[in-house]
Amino acid sequence: MGFMHRKLKRPHNMRRRQNFLNWARIISTDLHHRRESEIAYVNAYQMMPRRSARRANFPSPTIQMIEPTTIILPIEIICTIISLLPACDVARCSILSKQWKRIWLSNVNWKLTSSDYPSSRLGAEQQYLEFINDVVVFHTGPGIRKMLINLTNHGAFHRSVVFWMDYLASHYPINELDIDVNGPVVPPASLFSCTTLVSLRLVLHDACLIIPTEVHLNSLKELCLEHPRFAESGDAQRLINSCRILNKLEFKGCSGNPFYDLHLEINLPELKVFNFQSSSDYIYVHVAAMNLEIFTFKGRNLIISEGVEFPFLKEVNLDEYELWIQYRIFNRRRVPTEQSASKMHKTVSSFKMAKKLFLSQWCTEHLSNIQPEINLPNFEILTSLSIEFWPNDYHANVMLYIINCSPNLQQLYARTYMKTRTDVTEPLYDYFHLQLKYIEMDSFSCSNVEMRLVERLAGCCLQLRRLNINLISEIEQPIRRNFRRVVRSIKKLSPKLIVSVC
Repeated sequence: MGFMHRKLKRPHNMRRRQNFLNWARIISTDLHHRRESEIAYVNAYQMMPRRSARRANFPSPTIQMIEPTTIILPIEIICTIISLLPACDVARCSILSKQWKRIWLSNVNWKLTSSDYPSSRLGAEQQYLEFINDVVVFHTGPGIRKMLINLTNHGAFHRSVVFWMDYLASHYPINELDIDVNGPVVPPASLFSCTTLVSLRLVLHDACLIIPTEVHLNSLKELCLEHPRFAESGDAQRLINSCRILNKLEFKGCSGNPFYDLHLEINLPELKVFNFQSSSDYIYVHVAAMNLEIFTFKGRNLIISEGVEFPFLKEVNLDEYELWIQYRIFNRRRVPTEQSASKMHKTVSSFKMAKKLFLSQWCTEHLSNIQPEINLPNFEILTSLSIEFWPNDYHANVMLYIINCSPNLQQLYARTYMKTRTDVTEPLYDYFHLQLKYIEMDSFSCSNVEMRLVERLAGCCLQLRRLNINLISEIEQPIRRNFRRVVRSIKKLSPKLIVSVC
């Protein structure tokens, strides 16, 4: 029994040991033949399946499934699959098979963002810099078509990005280029001679932009420059004139130069989207592109060319502001104020074919200074109006006049700004409008003008279905009680009207 007892001790699992004894008991039916039973015990134990002490080193099921499938795929399909992946996943594809080991360098679409940046460890910046250099320089495919580098939160890549732009423009048929790093970037001259570029976006961080004498951007359709500063007065216009098929043009945060005035003539025949944002007094924008669909202007010195109309306009955002100190000085003289009012009247009248219109507080202020009275054309297809105003009757009458000139207006969004001229008391004109269905009043201060304006709109707009009023937090309780009384009277006049106050 000693031999058999030692064999019985070998299994480590008690359930396995019990199964072994049951199996041996069935085989050993004759207790008189001890030798034969011992042999039966040994044979039964050897016949049992054993579990290895080490973990089985099976290949990864993912690789086992991918390996035979990718071997038969054409190289074009593999490149298409890789082009749809993020940058980190593209690099990981090199471990799938021997065929994929170097094929990731043939990716034509690259999107390098902060999410792909390695963790903050020693040498992470240098490692990621070498990775981008390998992507740009050691490309093995037909050529990089799309490159997006957005690393505003990591590293000092603005020194190397100039080399990357030069290499991409000189060696590859690049179509889309988007660069945004945390430092001033001066584009190389070769970038303005890239005939394959279709979309270009550069965040320059007030870097001095030097435009070469000859610009060959014949295929460029989208151009976006953020925080540019042009070296000479004619550089910006030379860049715009060279892009004859531009569909979208954006200048954001454009810096002016006090030593010269920068004049921009926007008269491209195929331009549909124009976005200009600048706070400089030395930049003058002359707009004559008649096929515009989306127009956004935030700044000063906007000039609409004489006789130009925009029949395809869908959305207009007009935010032409003034410095408050200068405006108060000019307001005493009245001459510059009247000139600004006349220019604003001409500008707003040219947008009579817009479907959506936004007017800032300064636009409303200039329109309120028109003498002897405001005389705007009808906005026949305007359906949505967003307007900022000061709580006085002058601004309220401008708003009501535009509403009355818009027979198809359905949505009104009004925001109150606390400025001067709040103590003016004039009668609100009696306007009557039928199509307005939704009104939202933001930063509502419960002033007398705002109360009368809400009562007038709720009483005249017979199809009004919803009125949202967002109160400011500094309103005192007596004023709130008076406002609740006004709301109850409005609900009695229009039982179907839904009034929301928050």
